[in-house]
Amino acid sequence: MPLSEWRQRLKIVRAVPMLQEGATVENVALDLGYSTASAFIAMFKRLLGTTPDEYRKNSY
Repeated sequence: MPLSEWRQRLKIVRAVPMLQEGATVENVALDLGYSTASAFIAMFKRLLGTTPDEYRKNSY
C-alpha cells in the first residue's frame, strides 16, 4: 500500500469518531489538514463510497 493511501485511511480512522461526536465536516476537514471541506469529502467518498454527512446519518 502506498504511503499516500495509508495516510488517507488513517485520516478516515480519525475522522469517523469526530463526525459521530457531532463535529462539522468543515471542522473535521480542517483538523485533518485539508484546505477545503470539499477535498476532504471527495477523499472520504472515494474510500468509503459515501459522503461524511451520509455516513453520519447511516451510522446511528
